Amino acid sequence: RDKGGRYVFLIKAATSEVWWPEDADHIAFIRGRIGFELPAWFIPKDEKQVPTGAFFAGAIAVFDKTWKGPAICYIGRDELEACGEAFLAQVRQQAEKLVREMAA
Repeated sequence: RDKGGRYVFLIKAATSEVWWPEDADHIAFIRGRIGFELPAWFIPKDEKQVPTGAFFAGAIAVFDKTWKGPAICYIGRDELEACGEAFLAQVRQQAEKLVREMAA
């Protein structure tokens, strides 16, 4: 971080815990629970290992010395998902471009 790195973490929004990142440059509290999908290769051991939503509130902690925005904000689950999908679309587009360039 001191050398220009940006670190972003999805964490449990538990502000009373001793590990809470007081020194984060930005915290975005997520409105609405988020779910986690199991990878396609995962084979559940038993019926207890099924995908579920988080049973706790989530937050995004940003550590970035160049952060210019507010220290704290709120983001809705749908908005967060839309931002993630837009980012993934950009990544896929660049990956396809690289594959075409390498094949040429």
